[in-house]
Amino acid sequence: MNAHEIVAIDIIPIELPLIEPFIISYGAAAKVESTLVRVTDRAGNVGWGEGTPDETVTGEAPSTLLRDLSEIAAPALLGFDARRRDLATAELERLLPDSPTARCAIDIALHDLAGRAAGIPLWALLGGSKSTLEISRVVSMRDPERMAADALRHAGDGFATVKLKVGQKDDVALDIERVRQVRAAVGPEIGIKIDVNQGWVDAETATGAMRAMQEFAPDYIEQPVLQGDLEGLAIARTESGVRTMVDEACHGPADTLRVVALQAADLVNIKLMKTGGLSSALAVDAIARAAGIGSQVGTMVESSIASAAGLHFAASRGNVQTVEMGGPIMLAEDIGNARSWYDARTIAIPDAPGLGIEIDTDRVRRFALQWIEICA
Repeated sequence: MNAHEIVAIDIIPIELPLIEPFIISYGAAAKVESTLVRVTDRAGNVGWGEGTPDETVTGEAPSTLLRDLSEIAAPALLGFDARRRDLATAELERLLPDSPTARCAIDIALHDLAGRAAGIPLWALLGGSKSTLEISRVVSMRDPERMAADALRHAGDGFATVKLKVGQKDDVALDIERVRQVRAAVGPEIGIKIDVNQGWVDAETATGAMRAMQEFAPDYIEQPVLQGDLEGLAIARTESGVRTMVDEACHGPADTLRVVALQAADLVNIKLMKTGGLSSALAVDAIARAAGIGSQVGTMVESSIASAAGLHFAASRGNVQTVEMGGPIMLAEDIGNARSWYDARTIAIPDAPGLGIEIDTDRVRRFALQWIEICA
């Protein structure tokens, strides 16, 4: 009998409140809607994973994520050897090719289980060695005065860089004013990143806005055009002369190859929910590194589970230049203790096995919408 055989998978949709609403160009959220996964092997080893969907980016809603995990992924993986993540990945890519967040939840759980079973942290399992990371602080899209005040507050809290959410095609002048007021408030020493979340839509609008924002010395401008328009992104990057990051337009390795071919970006924002988990994220980073493109590790605003996975990934990759795993410091309530890793902008990555977090199952039950147990 194989001690590593997967014998149970629990699927647990949850809702967690945010400290304050998170506002970007295409919507606002007051809570995080995630689905947790707990995988157990015959020896009793357990791994936790998480999927946090963003329907605008991957096409997955909480309801479809729950269905894909409980009706397709979990039943298919019962009986698999938990050590064979390659086989599990291949099977899920076959069954759920258009559901990267569902695949991610399982992938994180299998990596957590492997690290716990081996007694090593995930960053070591992935081959990394960084012990600390630094993150920037996100400023939601609001009126210019409020954004300037929020950015100044974050700078006062010790953050060296702020990321500004903008993206109004019908009022680019307001976006420019947002950035102008933030720069005036924080001064020249604080780094500013600008994230448009597709809001300027087309290359012409994006190019004009990016040129206008050059005077505020942004570190980069992220995803200024629609995600299906990599050619437009390349045009905006070339014609504006501003460092550009691709996010929504780059999910997995195939997209990354297109980014490289079109010279569409200087940086790629790797989010585990887009790539389908750690296994594919490694490939995205490898392609970017080979092409001289830097990597960022970003978030859909996730709980301690997926946030920990992203942080371990960032700690394991030398090509990662910036980290934005801010979920644990944005949540009013969490189901794990990753918040304790944060000291303002600095994050200390622990040596505990697997994800290295403690899961509070009482809190999981408190915030669970349901708890589905699937057993062999």
